Amino acid sequence: MTSSTTTTSNASIDSQLDCALDLMRRLPPQQVEKNLSDLIDLVPDLTEELLTAVDQPLKVVRDRTVGKDYLLCDYNRDGDSYRSPWTNTYIPPFDGSFNKKTHILSQIDRIVFDI
Repeated sequence: MTSSTTTTSNASIDSQLDCALDLMRRLPPQQVEKNLSDLIDLVPDLTEELLTAVDQPLKVVRDRTVGKDYLLCDYNRDGDSYRSPWTNTYIPPFDGSFNKKTHILSQIDRIVFDI
């Protein structure tokens, strides 16, 4: 791949991202999750960029083991699973390995914020 081909490819991706973000700004904000999912289905190459650039509403779920709520966000997500900071369990169960640094930080968070 030559330098000019790489530059053209990057320009094309940047242009697609700009168009996708412009489209997201024009669509109803009440349906941001559905619109984002549909857009990712249309242009899967932009998945990371779109998930990073488009704000989505936070969701709260309850850890049934201890009866405490927690937020679903990128900080406690591994793949398609979310880790409860209270019991360190994944919903749905996570089959991969976790980042040790993230695990240690979550242990500290649990101690600091469990009032």
